[in-house]
This record gives sequence, C-alpha cells and structure tokens, in this order.
Amino acid sequence: MYTIKHAAQRVGITTATLRAWERRYGVIEPHRSESGYRLYGEHDVAVLRSMKHLVDQGWSVGLAAAEAIRLDRAQPTHATPADAGDSESRTHLSPDLAGRMAAAAAALDTADLAATLDEVFALGGFETVMADHVFPALEELGDAWADGRVSIAGEHLASNAVMRRLAVAYEAAASHGHGPRVALGTAPGTRHEIGLLAFAVAARRHGLDTDYLGADLPIDDWLGVVSDSALAAVVLAIPTTADITATAAVITALRDHRSDLVVAVGGAQQSHAPEPAVRLGHDIAAGAKALATMIAQQR
Repeated sequence: MYTIKHAAQRVGITTATLRAWERRYGVIEPHRSESGYRLYGEHDVAVLRSMKHLVDQGWSVGLAAAEAIRLDRAQPTHATPADAGDSESRTHLSPDLAGRMAAAAAALDTADLAATLDEVFALGGFETVMADHVFPALEELGDAWADGRVSIAGEHLASNAVMRRLAVAYEAAASHGHGPRVALGTAPGTRHEIGLLAFAVAARRHGLDTDYLGADLPIDDWLGVVSDSALAAVVLAIPTTADITATAAVITALRDHRSDLVVAVGGAQQSHAPEPAVRLGHDIAAGAKALATMIAQQR
C-alpha cells in the first residue's frame, strides 16, 4: 500500500491533483488506515495512470476521469488492495525514525517531517505505531533537544506535527465512541499532552465517548466539567515531576466533589498520584481497556 505522497509520485502527479481527481470525479476510493490516513493500492495507481495518460493526450479532466472509470469497470477483475502485496508496493519505514525526526526537526524541515510521519502512521494499528515507533522517537527527540542537537523551535515543530496527526486519528475514531463519557485533560500549568491525546484516541477506539479538554485546565473548570452526572470518568496526565503537585490538587478536588467518579491518571510520573486515583500504566491500549472495564464495573 502507498501513502498519498508515494501514490502521487508513482502516477506522476502532485498530491493536490490526486486529491482533486479523487474528490471531484470519484475516480478511485482509497482505503483508510486505522489511524485515518488514505492508503492506495496498485489498482488505484493503475486507474490514476490511465486517467493521466488520457489527460496528457489532450482529453479534458472530466472526460478522462469518466473514461478511466469506464475502462476499469470493463476489466473482468481487478486487483484488491490485499493482492497488491509485492515488495515494491508495501509501505516501509526507515528503521531510524528517531534519527529522521531529529534531523528534520534540527533543520526545521517541515516537509521531511511530514513525510516521515505519514509513513509511520500508515504502517498499522494506531496503538502499535505509537508504542513501537512514535513514543520512542519522541523520547530520543527530547534527548536531542537536551544535548543541543535540536533547538526549542525544532522540538516544538516536531511535537506539533505529531499532535496534528493525533488530532486526525482522534477524529477518525469518533465512530467508535458511543459508551460511557470520559473527560481527558491536564492540570493547571501542565502543557505536555501528546501522551494524553494518544490515550484519548485509544479510549475512543475501545468504545468510550471521550471529551478531550486539552492542557492547562484550572481546577474550577474541572469541577464544572464533573458536575455533569453523566460523566463516568476523568483522565489526567502527570508527564513530568513539575506536574505532580498541581495534578494531585485536581485529583483531590475531583474526588471530594464527586466520590462516585472514576479518576484515572497516566504519564511518566503517574506513580506520584494520590490515592484513590487509578494508575493506567504506560501502554495506551492496555490502559484504555482497563479504564473501560473499570467504568463498566462501577455502573
């Protein structure tokens, strides 16, 4: 399977042209990865090449699209995405994702950073991609910033690029979330939210109806949120030691306000959360499953 960038390169058109042909003329119907990204098979590429050939011969785009569709339907069979499994058509990720991200961040190379992330998020299931590739790469990126190989601007560039991919995955998972409502956010002053947003995606994919509130939420706002009795749980994150005190204050206030509420916490420093907060661990898939089970047992 190909990402949109690689499919466009194989056809010989720009990604903008590919999108336009797809949306305006319905010439192909790409599949979506579990993270919400378009994936194109050999059959899609063949149809697009047929259309491009006609356009190059002087056909109007609309007529070329109609003819490409007609020619495709006239074929007795066509390859399915599952059949397009030769080594050339599979999407491969460079083993050094961390190095590629750090190099792109250091150079403030937005295009290379986007291409790298497009590749990794098209590899497979969301939780596996995050655990095996993205989280380790972000840790190494943090090390690169700490030892001066990447500037603050570069680290922010890479982090925000990941956040945008997570936002896409979060919206793509919306159809899964019809179960109990869960609010997710961070305490006042806590601004690192990549792990929490990734967990929100996993929670949606496990059937929870999530409200993602984001970073740096005041205690009074938290109390207002949990005043809704339909809310089943709250999830916070303690990513750094600097976030321990503020998050503990929010957890205590929430439990004092609503003793029936499930309050859960993740992040690198979750072990410092006060009782009776539930620690979700460091695996977003397992944590989301555990949270869904906990809520079901409470109801």
